[in-house]
Amino acid sequence: MTGDERQQAVIARAAEVLPQDERVLGVYLIGSYATGAADRFSDVDVHLVVTDDSLEWFGEHWDDVLRELTGPTVLTDRVPGLIGGLGITPDWLHVDLFVHPLASFEREQYDGVRVLFDRDGTLFPHGDIAAKGGRPGEPYWPATNVNLFFYFLGNLVTVLGRDERIVGNQGVGVVRDQLVALMLAERGVRRTSGAKRLNALLSDEQRAALEAVPAAGTEPADIIAANQYICREFITRGTALAKLTDNPWPTEFVDATLTHLRNHFQVDFS
Repeated sequence: MTGDERQQAVIARAAEVLPQDERVLGVYLIGSYATGAADRFSDVDVHLVVTDDSLEWFGEHWDDVLRELTGPTVLTDRVPGLIGGLGITPDWLHVDLFVHPLASFEREQYDGVRVLFDRDGTLFPHGDIAAKGGRPGEPYWPATNVNLFFYFLGNLVTVLGRDERIVGNQGVGVVRDQLVALMLAERGVRRTSGAKRLNALLSDEQRAALEAVPAAGTEPADIIAANQYICREFITRGTALAKLTDNPWPTEFVDATLTHLRNHFQVDFS
């Protein structure tokens, strides 16, 4: 395995210390340390499966459990909607710890698992789960991302109408993220790599298209130009993907959004 000694020490402690608690039914890693792609910049992503009746305790004390693995922390922060969160040590080692009750545990949700402990051998009966690594598959239709793209794009009228230039600059990233999701759907990649590992999931052509997004500071004209470029990429790719996957393109919503933008900015986005 790659990485550094601090990360390896956390993993070793997770395998040694956590199974001593009878309420812990399984301990496993996801992310880079599960797929063999770890480097010295990688987070350590530790997950636990616990008995259902102990979930409340772990919900209150997950950060104490994390510190058993890392030692002192300068930050622990719960992730909303989940049991657990992230921890940062004084020397900036980043460790995530998440807890799952047995009743809702789903082993197949992960692309790559390294099993550290399985109390009765039923959580991962076949052991580690090999990662597919973002290999291309069957193209699919990302309906939610398509709708979100045109919703966020249409809000550019409100943002720049209020002269919220900082928000407008941030919005370029938001619509670009939906374009990334569309590109992954083009390749049939259901993204499972970490948020800081995208290159391998995109084709060279897709990366070039994203890298060509015009730079946008806080000048309205630059923000509009960046959104125009992204919009044209999205429509070209989106209409082709809708046809390929035999899904309806949201013509009425798209036309309404483009008309809204043209009426306000006096330029075409398509």
